[in-house]
Amino acid sequence: MPVTSNVAWDERLEAYKGRDTAHYIETVKASASRCAACRLPLGAGAALSLTVDITEGRDLDGIPSLTFDAAVCHLQCQEPGLWVSQASGVMRDLSSCGARMVLSRGPSGTMNIPVLAYTLVPNMVFGEPGGEMTSALVALLLQHGFQMSLSASYTEILQRAVHARDTCTCTVAAGGAVQLHVDGFLMHSQQLDTTDPNDSLWLQAAGAGHVLVISGDNLTFTETGLELAAAARLGTLVTGFVPAFAGH
Repeated sequence: MPVTSNVAWDERLEAYKGRDTAHYIETVKASASRCAACRLPLGAGAALSLTVDITEGRDLDGIPSLTFDAAVCHLQCQEPGLWVSQASGVMRDLSSCGARMVLSRGPSGTMNIPVLAYTLVPNMVFGEPGGEMTSALVALLLQHGFQMSLSASYTEILQRAVHARDTCTCTVAAGGAVQLHVDGFLMHSQQLDTTDPNDSLWLQAAGAGHVLVISGDNLTFTETGLELAAAARLGTLVTGFVPAFAGH
């Protein structure tokens, strides 16, 4: 039973993740704060285990695809495991999770930039098991003008982010509903509270006409913020400015 950074895992995972196995385990561990079995805090240095559900399927063009749905537990609560199943059709059971923030740039930080960050869960990749894997989300966004970011620094991201193509739009309704569309498809949505000072600041900044979207695989959302280091290191972090319009 191999162990990576106090996380025991099923050795069969390496046949699917290859050289990214260790990074994948570290990333899943970093995003977990409670045991998926007993729901108690994981605790620093505790012996942990990783379970992974893999679903094999194909996209509309028949290209093989895989989704990885992982959970971290106390080793005493759950032994490591890996289960593989076949999708009955084209896999569509993906959902998005995300966060928003406001960054400042310009002389003395005089300009507020609204940021919408999101990822899709579970993680979906294209490719044959054991071969080179391509993130479905990253590939889609790159096709629509997003740019790869190899840095997790917000300062560098702001300096280098480009404008995505006009196939990407962000609508902001008066009631605080925010929706991101790519090529006509709803990719992510959030409901902001117009009475909350932080949300109000975000909505005001979005009124300037653009939102910086940060996306990709391996983004970690926590109660205290957003962690981008793993995504930048693994080459799955993409950014782009998207036009913001008033919605209904």
